[in-house]
Amino acid sequence: MIAKQQAFFVAASIQILVFACAGAPISLFNVYRAQDGLSHSDLGWVSLSYFIAAALALLVFGRLSNHLGRKPMAGAALLCVLLSCVTMIAMQNSLALLFARALQGFACGVAASSVGAYVTDLGSYRRKSWVALITSCAPMIGIPLGAVSSALLVNYAPAPKLLIYTLIATVAVMLLGLLLQCEETVQRKGNVCSALKPDFYMPKAALRPFATLSAVVVATWSIGGFYQAFGPEIVATALGSDNALISALAFSSVMVLTPLGGALAGRFVAQRAIGVAMLILVTALMVIACALYFGWLEVFLAASLSVGIAQGVASSAGMSVLIADISREHRAGMLASVYMVSYLGAVLPALIASIAANYVGVFTLFCGYAVLAGIAALIALLSSTLHSVNRAEPSKPT
Repeated sequence: MIAKQQAFFVAASIQILVFACAGAPISLFNVYRAQDGLSHSDLGWVSLSYFIAAALALLVFGRLSNHLGRKPMAGAALLCVLLSCVTMIAMQNSLALLFARALQGFACGVAASSVGAYVTDLGSYRRKSWVALITSCAPMIGIPLGAVSSALLVNYAPAPKLLIYTLIATVAVMLLGLLLQCEETVQRKGNVCSALKPDFYMPKAALRPFATLSAVVVATWSIGGFYQAFGPEIVATALGSDNALISALAFSSVMVLTPLGGALAGRFVAQRAIGVAMLILVTALMVIACALYFGWLEVFLAASLSVGIAQGVASSAGMSVLIADISREHRAGMLASVYMVSYLGAVLPALIASIAANYVGVFTLFCGYAVLAGIAALIALLSSTLHSVNRAEPSKPT
């Protein structure tokens, strides 16, 4: 049996690998477009299938680990990763790619809720900032890792469409073996069907921090969804490069410094950190719009990196406040609620963008995304400010 300390890293690694698998195809989108005849609209719908499957997993299966256990759900996520890798290796058309992305989305939904709850359970002996960092930033660690690794193989290795998925599948098998030796952290209980009923756990005390965090994730995940669907298109048309590594770096730039932002969040008061981060986000989005309009690659990358830092600070600070007093049995449900809002913040704009991509260019699409993100960032700023003021007010005498 693996010790609890080591099991924490196994669970965290599973969560990161699942998102790395989701990031791997993004650097290959231009390859699929050139070799398999996929259109920009096809890629938009493929990305949409990923988000819908993730949202479905969160909505229906988010609390299932409370009944079946954390380990079986973590194992299910790894099996989805393996099946998606096999499908991607054998892919010959957009339908297979759509199915594989749906599997990856489903695995990410399970990882965000059940595996995230497992990480929280096993990390109870650690500082809360560490647990908040993993649970809030795992997608921003894993997805860029998968995208950049895939791009390196596209540029410098043979058979890139085969090699990246073989490597991911190998790591998934290794983690599955380690998972079997980890301890379970919840007691299995009956009435599994009740766990499949869509439900959101939300105590009254958590409403305001949840509202703040929801606005944060809508602001940041919507932009991440744009980069995921149209990152290669941005680099190819707006920034004038067809290099797969540059495409991966452009896509990853909006996420890669998120863990750094998450680490910085623990050094400041949460409400103040959220407010500053949202101001940085809005400023960065305006700079990105200018960079796309004028074709400034370096400015685009620098501003995108700023978005990642802002996302890490705001998400980690918001998550640390939200999960501070949540009991073990409610952790999966709470995380499912957070990530459900996150994926909806990516799904709805992606649906509109997939249709609009047939009629407008990436610059116009980004401006639409930037307006949405700016409104959500303003709501997060106001909500965090109000929460800070309410906490600072002295209690009234009775």
